[in-house]
Amino acid sequence: MEIGAYQDAQFGQERTQERSEGSAGSMADLFPKLVAMQRLCGSTAFAVLSVHAHTLLKPGKIECTTQSPGSQEFVSPFLKLNTEFLLSHLCSSPCPVIFMPENAQAMDSSPACIVRNQAVTETSLAFPVQLGTLGNGFVMFFDARAMLSNDLLIDLHRKSLTVMREKLRLAFGMTTGSENLNDREIECLQLVGNGMKSEAIGEQLNLSVHTVNAYLGSATTKLNAVNRIQAIAKAIRLGIIA
Repeated sequence: MEIGAYQDAQFGQERTQERSEGSAGSMADLFPKLVAMQRLCGSTAFAVLSVHAHTLLKPGKIECTTQSPGSQEFVSPFLKLNTEFLLSHLCSSPCPVIFMPENAQAMDSSPACIVRNQAVTETSLAFPVQLGTLGNGFVMFFDARAMLSNDLLIDLHRKSLTVMREKLRLAFGMTTGSENLNDREIECLQLVGNGMKSEAIGEQLNLSVHTVNAYLGSATTKLNAVNRIQAIAKAIRLGIIA
């Protein structure tokens, strides 16, 4: 499967799932979702890793923010070996990573990045999530023993995005109004965030400039922002747009 097709399947299914499931009420609500994902891939342990990008003032780093009981024996050795790779991969590819022993059999035509290492004794899965400021990281599953089909990888990646978005929403205190943003408001915010002006957005979406501005205005109000720039920044932090 090509990377572009993989992304279309991943994000399309994720958006449908988010609309049907709604938002989690607390951080504790996310743990059962991770346990369910753990069962799907037959893994022994899971962890949610938060990635802080490299800047002029601070080096890039990864820290574990959520993990299953007993996962520490997997997390610490894994990060010691793979932190540099994970930081690089998050910046360069949206595809999941499968860490495998050297003699393990890989999938044919897998959309994942396969990493073989003689120091690895079990198969681990890393699903990258890129949601903007303070919202980047990986959802990890260690000692995965299920058959890793393309459909399973896409499903787990979609669920990983949903989990990280819910964590971000809860961390930033997402308001009721922002939950009610409609598709057109989200589209217009995303296109403005991509650098387009109202006139160009209207042409692309077949809307009048007045209608585009109305959608942007209502989205700004729902996000409790003072202007479009603040609305876009908040929408990125909350994972509403990329």
